[in-house]
Amino acid sequence: MSPHSDNSIGVIGVGMLGSGIIERLLSNNVRVNVYGRNKTKLESLEKKGAKIFHNPSSLADNSEFIITCVTNYEALKDVLFGKNGIISSSNKQTIILDCTTVTPKQSANCSDLINKQNGITLLSVPVMGGPSDARKGELISLVSGDKDSYEKAYPILEYFSKHIFYLGKINGLSNSIKLALNLNIAIITLALSEGLVLANHSGIDPNLYLKILNLTKLKTGISERKGQMMISNDYPPSFFLKNMLKDIDLVMEMSHSLGLVLPMTSMSQQLFRAANKQDDRKEMDYSVIYAFLEELNSEFKRGST
Repeated sequence: MSPHSDNSIGVIGVGMLGSGIIERLLSNNVRVNVYGRNKTKLESLEKKGAKIFHNPSSLADNSEFIITCVTNYEALKDVLFGKNGIISSSNKQTIILDCTTVTPKQSANCSDLINKQNGITLLSVPVMGGPSDARKGELISLVSGDKDSYEKAYPILEYFSKHIFYLGKINGLSNSIKLALNLNIAIITLALSEGLVLANHSGIDPNLYLKILNLTKLKTGISERKGQMMISNDYPPSFFLKNMLKDIDLVMEMSHSLGLVLPMTSMSQQLFRAANKQDDRKEMDYSVIYAFLEELNSEFKRGST
């Protein structure tokens, strides 16, 4: 244990997932150090018992483990290597659990750079599940990196995970699985959306279509959780549309580096990119792609008359 750590867990990133993890840790009476940019969220978390820090370096000085849960690769590099980043901390024994969705290569790059600092270790820990899963301790954590560090971090992962998979010592392996799983989310959501569009324009009550679908083996967690939101045209976010596009872009980047052709993912990328052109949709739930497809069909029908 680091003499700097004071037995605390640091969390960097107060978005929906990061906040969910913080609240889960606090509910288990864990001392939590927090750094983030949203002052309103920071004030709320401070009232719940979190200790707020003004930069990643000072947070690392006081944290045995650090969970990073930021938007993208650029944000991750900033908190690791930027001004007052973790790398400038005097605590060289901390273990970083990086939950950011990045490509395997990006995760490996960060790990290689951070591991050059004597004692600091970065584990790739992308997770499956949303903010409510985090608060209930029901995330699925996918871990790759140094095994000794993983074993030390395991009790921390247990706070917010219902399943933990260690995938090997090579950083980035877990990110490969995360992106492969996320492309399924995008494609399944599009399939559900197109089924609803077809039912609706055939004169079938979409509520009836959804009810029948969810009684069959074709049902998915997405059809059960998102279907009614789509029919009701109400999209409170658990995962932003803009972030789904970001992840599909990462999948395509990864597929190109592997020399693969993923035609369904490529088409999904085009559709999610088009849907993101409307600014007020970007921070809605990704299932708002259904509303985009309805609008697309309405425009097509108007143009064909």
